[in-house]
Amino acid sequence: MKGEKKDRMKMRGKGKDKGKVIKERLSAGQLIREIRSIADGLLDDIKNMKNPGFRIPSRSADNFIYNERRDVIYLGDKMSLRTFHNTGTTAAFTQMLFILNILSETAQAGKHLTKREVYYQDPELFNKDQNASDHHIEDIAVMMGVTRPCLRVVATAKGVCIGDLTLRERGDTFNCNRLGRGGWSISPFIDEVEIVDCDADYVLVVEKDAALIRLIEEDFHKKNRCILVTGKGQPDIATRRLIRRLNKEEKLPVYVLTDSDSYGMQICSSYKRGSIALSFESAYLAVPSARFLGLLPSDLDKFDVPKAARLTMTEWDIKKAKGMLEYPWIRNNRKWKRELKLMIDTGEKAELQALARHGLTFMTDVYIPQKMEAGEWI
Repeated sequence: MKGEKKDRMKMRGKGKDKGKVIKERLSAGQLIREIRSIADGLLDDIKNMKNPGFRIPSRSADNFIYNERRDVIYLGDKMSLRTFHNTGTTAAFTQMLFILNILSETAQAGKHLTKREVYYQDPELFNKDQNASDHHIEDIAVMMGVTRPCLRVVATAKGVCIGDLTLRERGDTFNCNRLGRGGWSISPFIDEVEIVDCDADYVLVVEKDAALIRLIEEDFHKKNRCILVTGKGQPDIATRRLIRRLNKEEKLPVYVLTDSDSYGMQICSSYKRGSIALSFESAYLAVPSARFLGLLPSDLDKFDVPKAARLTMTEWDIKKAKGMLEYPWIRNNRKWKRELKLMIDTGEKAELQALARHGLTFMTDVYIPQKMEAGEWI
């Protein structure tokens, strides 16, 4: 038993402390050396007749820590083991070893690849389920104590940014105000993008591109000297990272606009506190100072949103909202809890576009300016 415990402590991987800042940048050479170090450790175990395996911080839903002072979700300290001589983890161990080899080859070639491309290296090995390879990629990142982009694995571009923001990427310098009304498709290589200049007073994040279109149509970003960003629903890592960089590097306050429903509130919370699924990257992605501007449930009556423009919450909506009330970052926050309870009590939700019942420019000319001036956010 003692020998088994000693072997387990030697499983490859670095545990992650509460709130520990992970590496945000890793060169191709550094990545190759990290992977070789892991491989050498496994080889030593095999030579010494030990059970080779990976020791990985658990990313299960019950392994997170909420830092109330910082208002951020961090990964907890529970660990999981994936060893070769264990019928329950042999497949996962093999899949992770295969991915590490792919990552090493990609780094040696000076290339990047997408999650989808990792999966298609051997679909049969992953039982024709990309979720398996995606999960292992995240596990490798947290095991190594780095962000996923450090592994040179990128996601398909999703978010959009527009405003007086000058950027440089691979020798190309451009301003996000001069790329047409569609704005800039946020690069999946966001950490390789240099912020050259930023002439804005704040960042306004909107949940959906429908709201972004209205804001752009009214030149809101030009009239109000702001950067507009949307993640088109649940945001990708690159979108969240850009917002974090604008907040930290350019000292811009961040305001978030979502639909008045539990899903919208969850999205805002992800921007602000991080998410359980990516709690190991909270220090890299979260913006704790972000302000939830609206559309708040209390705004529906305050701004006379017509009943005809409101929607009835579904069973899923109500279940989601009640579940959110159990999160410590909601339970211990009087204002967030009040808004969620109001939503549940009324059984009503609404999209941002419901404000258009007062006129197409009501959101840009009345709602947002009035909320900003009065400081009515949570």
